[in-house]
Amino acid sequence: MKLTATTKKIQVVLGESITTNQIPCYATWKDFTATTCVEGDNLINTNNTTDIDLVGAPDASTSRIIDFINIINTDTVLHNVIVKIDVSGTDYIIKKSVLNAGERLEFDGKGFKEFTVLGGEKVQQTSGMIASQDLTVVVVEGDQVNNNATANTLQNVTGLAFDVVAGNTYYFEVICAYLSAATTTGSRWVIDCPAVTFLNGSSEYTLTATTKTVNSFSAKQIPAASNASSLAAGNVATIWGIIKPSANGTVQVQFASEILNSAITYKSGFIRYRQIV
Repeated sequence: MKLTATTKKIQVVLGESITTNQIPCYATWKDFTATTCVEGDNLINTNNTTDIDLVGAPDASTSRIIDFINIINTDTVLHNVIVKIDVSGTDYIIKKSVLNAGERLEFDGKGFKEFTVLGGEKVQQTSGMIASQDLTVVVVEGDQVNNNATANTLQNVTGLAFDVVAGNTYYFEVICAYLSAATTTGSRWVIDCPAVTFLNGSSEYTLTATTKTVNSFSAKQIPAASNASSLAAGNVATIWGIIKPSANGTVQVQFASEILNSAITYKSGFIRYRQIV
């Protein structure tokens, strides 16, 4: 990506005002003339819905080659981040991203990529024939243990979540692999979420080698109790559904252990979702 005229610059703007923190934006570049190469950079915060100049226009007879852009959502809510080229006051959008809190947008000289709060790249999987059916996939690896001293206490699977906007409708599905400290220790897998207009979903997770606990839910954190057994290894939990929130917030995967001080250990999994209306 390059700027080749004194009338061109790269700007960033948010689709909505921040709640707590403006979002830091950083860029580096090289300026080439017929005889020189000079490096430059800029670090600047967003200004709500007002454009900020991330990369200014180059001098005359200069090509400004952008090497790197990093924009990280340090606010507490999701934001629509818009990157554009301003040409003599006319805007040309080159990237729109929806970043949850802690997620970042990066340009590495080859293209834009989005990353989750844990640093993994967000992957778009196309299902169907139209762009509105793209699924955003968030993958979370690494042990997360719930062995709470109070049985059936819910705990977040850190990072296994996505932000929602009131009035929009979303489809989601979750798959989690987990271990149990004992076959007599059951588990519970649910979602937490903001207030909803409606929520319809189902969940399944291991009971024995050949049986599962199957639930339907129309409210958050359902079922209210853990099941009664697990495999030591080879357990899988799945949750899927459709949600229309009536308030902005986060859809968060949670889990619990049936027995106090007996560990249920999340190992790996993902959540994939898309806005459908």
